[in-house]
Amino acid sequence: MNFPPTSPSILELNSWVWLREQQHRLDTLNLGDIEPIVRHRDYVWLMGLWERSEAGRTIALSHPGLQYEFRRALPDLHPEDVVGSAYAIRRYTVDERLGSEAGLARLRRLLNDRLGIGVIVDFIPNHCAVDARWPSEHPEWFVPCLDASGNGCFRTGDAHLSHGRDPYFPAWTDTAQFNYAYPEARRVLLGQLLSIAERADGVRCDMAMLMLREVFARTWCQDPGVEFWAEAIATVKARHPGFLFIAEAYWGLEWNLMQLGFDYCYDKTLYDRLCRRDAHGIAAHLRAEPRFSERVVRFAENHDEPPARQVFGQGWWNATLLCATVPGAFLEYLGQGERTVRLPVQLGRETKIASHPPARRFLERLAAFRRTLGEQFFVYDVPHPQVVAYRRGQYDFFLNLGDQGVHLSSQDAVLVLPPHGASVVSVPEAGARPSAGDVSWLDEVQPVRAQVL
Repeated sequence: MNFPPTSPSILELNSWVWLREQQHRLDTLNLGDIEPIVRHRDYVWLMGLWERSEAGRTIALSHPGLQYEFRRALPDLHPEDVVGSAYAIRRYTVDERLGSEAGLARLRRLLNDRLGIGVIVDFIPNHCAVDARWPSEHPEWFVPCLDASGNGCFRTGDAHLSHGRDPYFPAWTDTAQFNYAYPEARRVLLGQLLSIAERADGVRCDMAMLMLREVFARTWCQDPGVEFWAEAIATVKARHPGFLFIAEAYWGLEWNLMQLGFDYCYDKTLYDRLCRRDAHGIAAHLRAEPRFSERVVRFAENHDEPPARQVFGQGWWNATLLCATVPGAFLEYLGQGERTVRLPVQLGRETKIASHPPARRFLERLAAFRRTLGEQFFVYDVPHPQVVAYRRGQYDFFLNLGDQGVHLSSQDAVLVLPPHGASVVSVPEAGARPSAGDVSWLDEVQPVRAQVL
C-alpha cells in the first residue's frame, strides 16, 4: 500500500452506531459488511472507537442541556443509549463493547490488503476522561485548578485539576486538561501516538490548535516552551512515513499546523462560506496558493456540524459536489444527505434514517468520479453573486448556490442553472466535440446536470 495518497477521499463512520446497526463487533465483520459503503474511498475514519468514560456517561445523564440534545436526536431515548462521549476517553484501546484490538487489526488488514483503504482513528491530545487512571496517578501531568469556585475544576485524591476547554467556551466537565508545559505529559502523549501508529494508518487530531504553544500559553498562562506537534509528528513519521495526520483546526491557524507537519487541516472557512451562500467569498478562498489549498479537508457535513440536508436543504448536493471536486482532501460522513438531525457524540444509537438511494448512489459515484479528475485547477470570474465556477482537470463546474434560477451567457453559449443547480461540463481536447461523457450519471441528481455546451 502507498499511503498517504494525494487528495484522499475519507469516509467518517460513527463506529458505535454503525456496528450496532450491523449487529456486529469489529471481530465479526466480514469484507462484505463494509465494502459496499467504503468503495472508492481512500480511508475510513472509525470515529469513536476508543474506551469511553463511565464517569462521563453519568455526567451526560444528568446534564440538562445534553438531555435536550439527546431527546431531540433520539425521541425514544433510553438510558442505555447514552454511552459517554467519544472525546472523553479512558484508554486508547478498542472499547470492549465494540470489539477487541485483534478485531481492529483484522479489519485493518482486510481494508488494507483487499481494498487498498487505510484506517483513521481519533487522537484526543488536549484532555482525557476524568476517570482515566492518569489524573489520579499523575496529577502533575494536568493543569492545576485555577478557580475552584466555578465548573472548570474537579477533585481527584488530594489534587484539584482543571477540566479541558478551549478559551472561547465553557469547560468539558467530563475531561481533565493535559499540561503541555510539563515535559513528562508531552512524553506520555507522544507514546500514545506511537502506539496508535502501530495499529492504524492515520489520526484525526481533535482540536489540534489547542496544543500550539501560543494558544496553550494564552489559555492556561503557562508556556510549554516547545511546539509539541513538531516533535510528535516528526517522531511518528520517522518510524511510519506514510502515517497520516489530520488536524481539526479553527481560528485561521491551519497554516501554522501545516508548517509543524500536519498533512491536512480542516477547512472550516470553506464550510462557513458555503453556509452563507457566499459565492464570491468561496471563489476568493479557492484561489489560495496550492501549498495551502491542496492540504485542507473539505466537508459539507461531519459529526460536529448539523446535517448537510438541514443546513443546505436541496443545495446539499451542490455543497457536497464542490467539496469533492476542488483540490484537497474530501471528508464525507456516512448517511450524508439522508439524516436531518445531528447525533450527539455521547449517544450509541441513532433514529433509523429513511433510506435515500439517490443520495447514496450520488456519493458513491462522486467518490469514483473524483479519482478521474486531473490536477489542473483554476477559478473563473463570474459576475453573479450566486454562482461559483471553476475548472478541475477536464471538467468545468458551474454551481448556483442561491434560491433563484440563473442564466449565464457568453458569445458561445447560454447556461441555465435552476435554484441550487449545477452543471458539470466535459471540456473537449482541441478539435474534439464536447460531451457529457462519464458525468452523465449526474443527470439523476436533481437539480444537478451533466451538460454539453
